[in-house]
Amino acid sequence: MKKLKVLYMSNNLVKDWAEFARLAELPLLEDLVFVGNPLQEKYASDQKNNWIEEATKRVPKLKKLDGEFGV
Repeated sequence: MKKLKVLYMSNNLVKDWAEFARLAELPLLEDLVFVGNPLQEKYASDQKNNWIEEATKRVPKLKKLDGEFGV
């Protein structure tokens, strides 16, 4: 798992930042699809930029999040 660069994790039941933050343990992760999770839906419904900002704080090496480049 340490060499994982792309992870499609859509439509799971991840609902809090503590669970999400564990993705930072993947040192090479740069592309994440996370749509359909309760956590993503909560933040994306308020403001898409807020979701991207909060997610990249916790997994700073992301280059692409939910199909958006340059996050």
